[in-house]
Amino acid sequence: MAILSVFLLALCAPLTASSQQPTAPGVEIDCDEKNPEMNVHPLEDPTVEITCTVTNPSTFEEQISVEKEWSGAEVDMMLGEDSFTLEAGGEEDFTVTFNGQNRLSSDLTYDFTLVATVTNVQSLQWPEQLATNASVSGNLEIATFGMVELSISDKSTRAMASSEEIPISFQFQNNGNNDDKISVTISNSAELEEVGFSFPAGVFIAENVVKDGTSSTLELTVRSPAEVAEDARHQIIFQASSANDDSAPVSEITLSIQLEATTGSGGLGGGLEEFSKDDAVLYGGIAGGALFAIILIIAMSKALRRRANSQPMYVPPVDLDEEEDAPGTDEFDFEDLDDEFEDFLDDDEDLDDAFADL
Repeated sequence: MAILSVFLLALCAPLTASSQQPTAPGVEIDCDEKNPEMNVHPLEDPTVEITCTVTNPSTFEEQISVEKEWSGAEVDMMLGEDSFTLEAGGEEDFTVTFNGQNRLSSDLTYDFTLVATVTNVQSLQWPEQLATNASVSGNLEIATFGMVELSISDKSTRAMASSEEIPISFQFQNNGNNDDKISVTISNSAELEEVGFSFPAGVFIAENVVKDGTSSTLELTVRSPAEVAEDARHQIIFQASSANDDSAPVSEITLSIQLEATTGSGGLGGGLEEFSKDDAVLYGGIAGGALFAIILIIAMSKALRRRANSQPMYVPPVDLDEEEDAPGTDEFDFEDLDDEFEDFLDDDEDLDDAFADL
């Protein structure tokens, strides 16, 4: 009780002209940020620091200790210093650091409290029954970040004729740390509309996606210009963005569209302009073979006729008994035809004359 008596006498001592009324031992504590936010974006360092200050408002030198009250499991809280010796009216700053993990959910909030206690006064231990302390409290919040990933399974070039519609399907994933409303936009729609493209279902679509979830399969429809004078290639740009985080980068995919000019059929008709080179060779071979067969038949016919005209006609005697036989009893002898054809092929002069006549 001796130390208590000394301080009581000091407090009750009469004041001189140059002295001030003594102030009992005490402590104050405060922080520059009571609700700090931690950025847990995968590309950021999940660390946040705040600065706190302890003050000795008394007229005595004090030793002050600071303790933390913290229950965060995913985040560590560390004090840069926890013990201070302050002269009368003095103060000192210290740093409080929170270290966390990337991609923590933004639903998490951690409460913290710092308690400053006077432990010694004028280098003498201050009695516990007279312990003087002060505290400051706050909340550590996890900042929301948006991160989206757009996916189009078919990235091939789309070939389109005039006035043709094609749907383009896609999905997007929410890689942020909270449920998000993700939107997909055709970012260069104005440029495409200037050259005649249109978008029957609009140029924008959105869907709510849970954290770490994937959207349903969605689509936007592209309609080609009504008239395509010449072949041309255009780019169409799809962008996915987060509603939670305006600063989050967009996810972008560019596809190519090949416009094919409409060509007339000319005077041939029947779509002959669509024949490929292989078709032309095939049909040309067929036509050439048919033409050769016709020429061969004509040549054979003329050669046979010429041979028939060059030989004298023989009229066999008529047998009256044979005339009385029923018509149609004579049979055609194919061997005679074979003999005639062989004679024709053997006679080079007849064949050359026949082709010369053609």
